[in-house]
Amino acid sequence: MENQTKKIEQILATMTQEIGETPELMLHLSKLNPDMFLEHVSNKKFAYEGPQIPPKYKILMSLAISAAMGIEPCINTYTKLALRKGITPAEILETLQLTRYVKGTSVIAAAQEAIKMVKNHSS
Repeated sequence: MENQTKKIEQILATMTQEIGETPELMLHLSKLNPDMFLEHVSNKKFAYEGPQIPPKYKILMSLAISAAMGIEPCINTYTKLALRKGITPAEILETLQLTRYVKGTSVIAAAQEAIKMVKNHSS
């Protein structure tokens, strides 16, 4: 148990160093369910360890996905991380602009059958 506590403290310290503050959600999760916290961290490590996509793009992709899903704590965390890693505000805004477009396009794609029905009805 003491070993687990030290590991969690180290992970939280790394998170704090990366984004400039301790993510409140992760702090609470680490206290309420340490195993769940450690599993979450393990999943992130697995997701980020691939060598093909540069870290900068992984951060911007994570920001885009979080924004598309509407997960504000993650949007804020990835924005802070991006800025601390040297990603420019212009790159962050362009990522959000592209995310907005792709998210909006999903509405049109999902309504494909409705658009066909309207077209056929109009003919």
